[in-house]
Amino acid sequence: MKRMIFAMTMALALTALAGCAKSVKQNSSSNSPAAGTPAASTPRLRIAVIPKGTTDVYWKYVHAGADAAGRKLGVKILFQGPAQDGDRAAEIALMQNFVTQGVAGIVLAPVDSRALIPPVKLAKAAHIPVVIIDSALRAKAGKDYVSFVATNNFKAGELAGNYLAKLLGGKGKVAMLRFIVGSAATDARAAGCAAALKKFPGITIIASHRGGSTPSKCKSVALSMAASLQKADGIFAANETTCFGMYLALKQLNLLGKKKFVGFDWQSNFKKPIEKGQINGVVVQDPFRMAYLGVTYLVNDIRGKTPPLEFDTPAALVTPKNINSPQIEKLITLPAIH
Repeated sequence: MKRMIFAMTMALALTALAGCAKSVKQNSSSNSPAAGTPAASTPRLRIAVIPKGTTDVYWKYVHAGADAAGRKLGVKILFQGPAQDGDRAAEIALMQNFVTQGVAGIVLAPVDSRALIPPVKLAKAAHIPVVIIDSALRAKAGKDYVSFVATNNFKAGELAGNYLAKLLGGKGKVAMLRFIVGSAATDARAAGCAAALKKFPGITIIASHRGGSTPSKCKSVALSMAASLQKADGIFAANETTCFGMYLALKQLNLLGKKKFVGFDWQSNFKKPIEKGQINGVVVQDPFRMAYLGVTYLVNDIRGKTPPLEFDTPAALVTPKNINSPQIEKLITLPAIH
């Protein structure tokens, strides 16, 4: 009798599990409707968007772009990133968590071009498509992930280098402050800037150091470069964090306005220094559009439309001459998040 009851209990449990599996499968199917807007009765797709961090202003533009795409496409955006930019372990844990949750897809800005490969492959194995934005992953678009949307960072670095060379009149000494190890985007910018400067025999790069993941850490590194900064005629900083940290260091060293200084990315703290010529210019991306397209391409893929394997969101140079122009104002104004 006990064996019969046990057998019946197991049969019921297996039936329940089968029902759950069927339910998950049906939910997965409902999360992947045919191209077009899903019916009102269809549960909204849950799309995870994982930035490299959440404190830098840059990621607020990414959040706004993802939010705008989510509202346009009728999907739910789950925006969550590491508290500190550059935290590999936190970003890997977020990837794993969203895979476990069974989200419909993930838009990822990888902190590290190598360390995030296994989590992306884990998502693929779980039939969760991933779109990479902002910074490259050492994997293959169309195979390991759906699409790559970012600035051509090498060319953007060249833009900064050519501008700095022009400011220097083709001669002088340059110091560079790069970002953390593993950041493909900032490494490409530094390489592009260096390549542009090498075209001018009269320019020499006398220092190239890596900053940290916060402006205060970057300031400390920049202050440790004080001797090089005193000798330098020009300075390049590879992202928002390094640019702000370098600005603070130059201010403390009483070198603002005495060196030609070109940075990368935008935050409102840069506006007055640019207008005053303390920062001679910054190369800015379009993170709003980057995230908007990232979410759009991911949802299109889920709904049966094939997105491009790569898309370049062009960079622009902000200088004292054009900072108040309508085109630049539009690019640097932070849209609201709804």
